[in-house]
Amino acid sequence: MQVPLEGARRVGSAPGALQLIASVYRHHGLGGFWHGQMGTLLRETGGSAAWFGGYEAVSLFFHKLARQNRSAAKVMDDNDVLPVYQQMIAGAVAGMSYNFLFYPADTIKSRMQTEEVATLVDGRRRTFLSVGRALWHQHGIKGMYRGCGVTVFRSAPSSALIFSIYEWLKRTFN
Repeated sequence: MQVPLEGARRVGSAPGALQLIASVYRHHGLGGFWHGQMGTLLRETGGSAAWFGGYEAVSLFFHKLARQNRSAAKVMDDNDVLPVYQQMIAGAVAGMSYNFLFYPADTIKSRMQTEEVATLVDGRRRTFLSVGRALWHQHGIKGMYRGCGVTVFRSAPSSALIFSIYEWLKRTFN
């Protein structure tokens, strides 16, 4: 948790959970515990749609491709199981879609949550939109996607595994 804290014990020492909770409440009141939630809401709702939508779109593409390549005697329907490598490709695309499309919302959220108390305007935190505008004016599109490459790269294999395991479990227990 990255929260500015006054009077930390020693330089480099991590404050305890209760100190962090007290600091957030002292500086921002009860609302401080939900600061940055707009970014989380956007990332999770839009990202989930991109994740599942990406998986389904690529899976449908592979199903259509298989139907075109099969003879008229054996027609594949949408319930037939894709080969594991195709499931993994669909999962990888899903993970990359989730992270790439909604990375700016996560960047803005992280910036809001790690603002220094001393830089706050009139003791109040800025809104999601104002932080996004400031980031855009400072760094442009590059600032919105700083660090995105690593995140997208790591999401491909993890989502590939998640979806292939999901498909295996679905076949095994249905």
